[in-house]
Amino acid sequence: MHIKLMFISFCAIAVSCASSGSKPENDSTGVGSDTTLNVAANPSSQLEVNPLSGYFLKNTITVNDSLTFWLIDNQASFDSLFGIAKTMNNTIDQPDFGTHIVVAATMPPTFYGTQIQLESASSGNADNNATLRFVATANPNRGSASTVPLWLGAVPKTGKSTFLLYTGDHLTKTITTQQ
Repeated sequence: MHIKLMFISFCAIAVSCASSGSKPENDSTGVGSDTTLNVAANPSSQLEVNPLSGYFLKNTITVNDSLTFWLIDNQASFDSLFGIAKTMNNTIDQPDFGTHIVVAATMPPTFYGTQIQLESASSGNADNNATLRFVATANPNRGSASTVPLWLGAVPKTGKSTFLLYTGDHLTKTITTQQ
């Protein structure tokens, strides 16, 4: 008798929960459901950047600004700016100018082993502009020889018309190009 009473109580609870006014997920009546849409535009997305290694800035090029940027879209311009730094152990990354544009960042010569790094790269979904943010870090101790910091990266040609190039949070240069 005790089990029968527990069974009846369980069924009563189950029936009251099932008829509490909630609708199944596939109910299309809309009664009691939230009709607001949580749609947010994605203002930007990750930009694919392939770093290029094995190059140096030719000594015929003088850099005066604290951080100088170039966009290079052909092999002749690339070869006029950069030389190949080939050693026995390294590999040289060759840019494909048919499908990519090269972004270059450099600084004047320094004795502090400064390295330029790409902090972030994004593409604006609404305007298709590219935003690249760079940082430059240096060693605290002065070295015996100066070097010219250089960062090179290849970005796919996807119709980007404007490149916004930042040093940290400061907009350093805006370059508009045709791809």
